Amino acid sequence: MDNNANLTPEAEASQGTGPRLLACVAEPETRQVARDLAAAQGWRNPVAIEGGVAAAHEYITKHAPPNLLIVDIDDVEDPVKTLADLAELCPPEMTVIALGKRNELTLYRDLIELGVTDYLLKPVTLAMLERSLRGDNKRQLGQGTAKTQAHVVSFVGVRGGAGATTIASSVAWCLAHLYQKRVTLIDLDLQFGNAALSLDLAPAAGLREALEFPSRLDSRLLGAAMLEESPRLKVLAAEEPLVDQMHVAPGAIDTMLNVLRHDYDYVVVDAPRILSEEVRRILTLSSTIGLVTDLSLASARDLLRLADFARTMTPSARHMIVANHVGAKHRGEIAKAEFERVTAVKLDHVVPFEPTAALATASTGSVLSAALKHAPAAAAIRAIAMRIGGIEPAAAKSNSVLAKLPLPKLPAKLSPSAFLPSFLKRSA
Repeated sequence: MDNNANLTPEAEASQGTGPRLLACVAEPETRQVARDLAAAQGWRNPVAIEGGVAAAHEYITKHAPPNLLIVDIDDVEDPVKTLADLAELCPPEMTVIALGKRNELTLYRDLIELGVTDYLLKPVTLAMLERSLRGDNKRQLGQGTAKTQAHVVSFVGVRGGAGATTIASSVAWCLAHLYQKRVTLIDLDLQFGNAALSLDLAPAAGLREALEFPSRLDSRLLGAAMLEESPRLKVLAAEEPLVDQMHVAPGAIDTMLNVLRHDYDYVVVDAPRILSEEVRRILTLSSTIGLVTDLSLASARDLLRLADFARTMTPSARHMIVANHVGAKHRGEIAKAEFERVTAVKLDHVVPFEPTAALATASTGSVLSAALKHAPAAAAIRAIAMRIGGIEPAAAKSNSVLAKLPLPKLPAKLSPSAFLPSFLKRSA
């Protein structure tokens, strides 16, 4: 146990005033991080002791409660109930940050619902604690929270070429540009992803580093890795060498979402159809899962399997089936009614095939919703974004900026370079 754990209330009062920190954690390294936090904030007399919730309960029973409690919850079987009991001793203004090794979304939600400021996975860094404090809105332990958190929306293509990237990128664009939301678009295909390309952006290397070394991850590192399409739309994408093997570290997805959670309204994920651990985890953490399919018989088979898989992984999420390229007869399409009969699945949204989409998006370096704003396909994608954003049609019409967006000017005479985004044209 650390030396400063045995201070009496009188001794504490005599050593200065100001915000006080109590850290009850198991690892000495984490206790030192807590002291570093106090030093960085200019707080006097931080108390860092070995233990967890029981140690915090004992300390607060005998001493004046701190302004900030950092507590390890790995020492109890039911941390939510134990912290609820501790809440009876805590004043309304006290901030609580819980630490632990349990990587469970249900636990995180229960703790936030209880009123805990944040739950951080160990090992914990100074940057992680500082970020939690910046996001704190002085909630009361035991009284719940209405704190805004980013909604995670994942799109998965049922078959290759179904257009999941088009849907994900366009929905992210609509949420940011039309409905004024703060959005991050993440392309989890680190070698073949096209989300950045569809927005005329050059992929960067930071996403791979964030996923391979999550212990280094903080808002500064992630911010440096982001591509800025606009002030409201940021993109995380990569284009890694094909000879490299990607190794996503355990807990990397959770760490990345924890960093993004309080700064954005929506995190839109373009997830590859390879059901790796990171894809499974992002689906588990998603509040909305969109499966993008065409109307072929092969897609009908795979849609059934993926829909069942997604509902098993995340039964509490909102599940959405998006039919894309509808009307493209060359894709082996069957009738919509027949497709729904074969799969016994009702299609939530239908995006019609737009023959000029490839030309318009490639020549303007913009997503379908921006390049063909008056096309039926763009209207269908806007409907998806409105549903995800919970936006009423009347409100969307009154706040729409579509009329202010210029129509794309397509080149009169096309050459191969006309189909390249601007950052590729420079080297063409």
